[in-house]
Amino acid sequence: MAGEVRIETVVQLINSVRLDRFVHPIRHNAKLQTVMHHFKMTPRQTTTLFIFCVTLLGSCDSSTNKKESTYIPTDTTTSFKIDNYWLTPKKSFDFNSLGKSSGDTLHLVTCSQFVYSPFGKLTDKSSLKTSLLKDFTIKNFKRDTFTNINISPPYFEWSESVDLQLGDNKLNLFLDNDPEASTHGYIRGGHIVDSKVSFLDNIKIGISAEDFYKTFFDYFPTELHEKYKVVELESCVTDVTHSYTFDKGQLSSVKFN
Repeated sequence: MAGEVRIETVVQLINSVRLDRFVHPIRHNAKLQTVMHHFKMTPRQTTTLFIFCVTLLGSCDSSTNKKESTYIPTDTTTSFKIDNYWLTPKKSFDFNSLGKSSGDTLHLVTCSQFVYSPFGKLTDKSSLKTSLLKDFTIKNFKRDTFTNINISPPYFEWSESVDLQLGDNKLNLFLDNDPEASTHGYIRGGHIVDSKVSFLDNIKIGISAEDFYKTFFDYFPTELHEKYKVVELESCVTDVTHSYTFDKGQLSSVKFN
């Protein structure tokens, strides 16, 4: 019949409208008018169809936005959740567990070598000359030696304590050759406050929070970028902790203890 509304035709026009709504707003409005006036419909039918179109388009938008904002890792065993958001650490970060995070502080326990050697591997005082710490001045140095007769054959052991300074940046290093230790050398204390000092992976004062998280995570939700002002990295052994403080979305200082 001339005035009969064919549902198939309406659906085709609506689908076209849904696409044009994102591609061409003017054409989108024109097609809505086409749906209304193409058929000889009563005012009540027109109103009903309009409500149906709006509801359908709104449902489509909501579903699309939800899909874009929800991240679910393909392997949840290598990820963890904070505030219902999934985070996926890089394999190299060797994530161990989520520490006692509270308020604006995120505490992460890691077995990564980065937490022991954020400036690269150091073997003894002489290795400082070719490291990222080569511009530091040695302010204090102490070396202890002894022969360990509790192992066979007896082993000559040594340990070094080194105090470094570059401007307002200070570090205290411990280095040794203990054959029974799980790691040799780590930072026992100090702080970094300016960009004169470079860490591994191009981390330095002034780096954005986004780039900082990208260093350690394959996925870190943007919704959490603004939440945390302090990120603490704790070693899974040896009790070493780094505290990275952010101000206005940029790294402002690092403390070691």
